[in-house]
Amino acid sequence: MDKSGEKKSETYYPDGGYGWIIVCAIILINVSLLTLVPCFGIIFRDEFKEWGITAAQTSFLLHLQSSLYCCFGFFTSPFLKMYGMRKVAFFGAFLMSLGIFLTSFGTSYFFLIFSVSVLTGMGQGTLMPATYLATYTYFKKRLTVATSLSVTGASMAPIFMPKICDILLTKFGRRFTVLFLFFVSLLSLIGCFLLKPVKQKSSEENENDIKLNSEVEVKEELLKTIENGVYEKTTIEKPMNVWKKLLHTFDLHLLQDVPFVLIVLGLGVSFASELNIILMLQFILQELSQFERSEAAVAISVMSITDILGRLVVPMVAHMFNAPPKLMYGGALVVASIGRTVLAGWSKEVILVFISIGLIGLTKGCRAVFQSVIIPKFVALEKIPGANGINMLFTGGISLVIGPIIGVIHDKTGSYFYALHASTVLSLLCVTLWIVELIYEKRRYRSAKV
Repeated sequence: MDKSGEKKSETYYPDGGYGWIIVCAIILINVSLLTLVPCFGIIFRDEFKEWGITAAQTSFLLHLQSSLYCCFGFFTSPFLKMYGMRKVAFFGAFLMSLGIFLTSFGTSYFFLIFSVSVLTGMGQGTLMPATYLATYTYFKKRLTVATSLSVTGASMAPIFMPKICDILLTKFGRRFTVLFLFFVSLLSLIGCFLLKPVKQKSSEENENDIKLNSEVEVKEELLKTIENGVYEKTTIEKPMNVWKKLLHTFDLHLLQDVPFVLIVLGLGVSFASELNIILMLQFILQELSQFERSEAAVAISVMSITDILGRLVVPMVAHMFNAPPKLMYGGALVVASIGRTVLAGWSKEVILVFISIGLIGLTKGCRAVFQSVIIPKFVALEKIPGANGINMLFTGGISLVIGPIIGVIHDKTGSYFYALHASTVLSLLCVTLWIVELIYEKRRYRSAKV
């Protein structure tokens, strides 16, 4: 009975109660820690000019951070099993806070590579899976609501933080500004402390549990009989080699599925191209639109506001009309491409610039929601962890390769005009890949039908 009772407790989701404290804790963690990278251009724009740092170097620094975040997110799962979400979250928050603290003393590009790219990237890659696990263990029926709240809460800081950084930079300089972000980051430790495993429901709480446990016991005995036979006939004589274990553990056989590979490639390419423009926007506005630092801070705040609308309003509309996630994601890429085209063509028209920035922010919020549900809608439930891991690795690698290319285009042409269009081409490549995937699926379906 104990075994079955344990199985029952593992599947218990409160769907509320302390779960809402978990949501608030995750919002606190995100708001306090995700401050440096969104404000990086405002903080270091003038100093990078003095240091002679190129657009390609800046882009590489920021994309290395996101690449390490993706790659470390893939390998965090075993540590979550060994140490639990709270300890892993504390370690990730510590690395990110340390990175922010050291950044305040950074006086060279390579030092910032270590403090910003390596430390905060590794820290974020360690921390975020712990927050995801916390949400998944507390919610099932209300998972979408909880995820939406936590994701939206994470986008609150970029609304006001750029303006705060602008004021602090004017009065106190860069070092004190980054130290302020470090002290804010320490609030994340409170959020990490609030993360705790679900208090498991006792199997004796109701008669249904007992009946279910009895059924499970019978099934377990049958499974043991079958497993013993299989073990004696196959496992001892033909042990699974290391490569097959890796294939099974990480579901690498998914790479044999052409539609899945096209989806992952599309997500990776679009993530890298869109992220590049968002991270470099402060530099783009300074060059193309001659925005001052305070004006750029207002623009980033506008983008953050429309980002929240994209996370809340658009998914609700899509749900009402039962729109497929891939269609919404592809539509967001097209709208973002229109926004970048307007920004590149009418960079001196302030109203049009803010409209284009609003569109970019709106699509950023849409993509944040829909990119997380495309793969779960495509693969079976038991394959989701492996599929997401493969996606994170692909995204990290592609981001590290494509990100600096757009910076190189700026350095070669001397303008962000061509870099914006290059980003649009890459984003539309994702749409093209998915059109190819749709055609491939239709042909395969017709062949199977015949």
